[in-house]
Amino acid sequence: MGALIGIGAKVVLAGGLGFGLRRSGFVSGRFAEDLGRLLMRVITPFAIVVAASQAYSPDLARSVGTTAAISAVYFVVAGLGAWGASKILPLDTDTRHAFVNLVVFPNVTFIGMPIVTELYGTPGLLCSVAGNLVFNLAFFTFGEHNMVKGRRFSLRPLVKSPVIIACLAAVGLYFSPVQLPSAVSGALGMIGAAMAPLAMMIVGFGLADSSLADLVKNPYGYLVNLLRLIAWPLVILAVVRLAGLDPLGGQVAAVMYGLPCGTMTVLLAAQHRTAYQFSAQTVVQSNVLMFISLPVIFWLIQVWG
Repeated sequence: MGALIGIGAKVVLAGGLGFGLRRSGFVSGRFAEDLGRLLMRVITPFAIVVAASQAYSPDLARSVGTTAAISAVYFVVAGLGAWGASKILPLDTDTRHAFVNLVVFPNVTFIGMPIVTELYGTPGLLCSVAGNLVFNLAFFTFGEHNMVKGRRFSLRPLVKSPVIIACLAAVGLYFSPVQLPSAVSGALGMIGAAMAPLAMMIVGFGLADSSLADLVKNPYGYLVNLLRLIAWPLVILAVVRLAGLDPLGGQVAAVMYGLPCGTMTVLLAAQHRTAYQFSAQTVVQSNVLMFISLPVIFWLIQVWG
């Protein structure tokens, strides 16, 4: 329990530091954007590849497969559930589509991988790599089609993403007899170690640029985040426990799908004018509530694990 409290403290402190630096003007908006690109295009891919540097283990392979399987089932169940709920609520068409994406798709790469790495080290990161591959396949098919009518599936976003390329490389390396030289894995690991604190600081940057009104005047955002931050991870943890699934793979999945709403939905909403304000406000609200919900999820993992 002490370890989980320590991780929660790191999340809060790093996020608070980012918030303070941005709000005080010490960090500019341009710097925050550049740091975000550095994290996504360099630091995170390095951290992912180094996860494959450990020796093959049948137990870890089972954990990786468990995370991938839970991810596949999750997107089917969450997608159907969110769409059904959106039909009941008094939402306009654009907001209904944004509601579904916000409920279904968490911030797996930007926040999920760093937190999973803090919790479980490189074995957990390797599990999250498998989940990330399923996430991207779901997002660039159903997710984009849902936000943009007539959107067809394209492999271009998948093959151009440094994170996806790194995920595929990591899975391939782990299941192959090839191992990275220790000097290379050590250098990559040194760079990748910056992933978690930088991710939380960047979240703090974003919160500093938002107003308090964005957090409180968004009633349907609370419903999104009740499902996103509480309901999904609770359901996954309960299923893992009742079905006797692999603990590591199941817990990684619970953490991944109990994270704030993904920012990619906001980007699509802005680009195609699909309930942009609702999407942006809900994501801001989600990132704030994360600092309350994550410690609860960590505690439940400790109790049920």
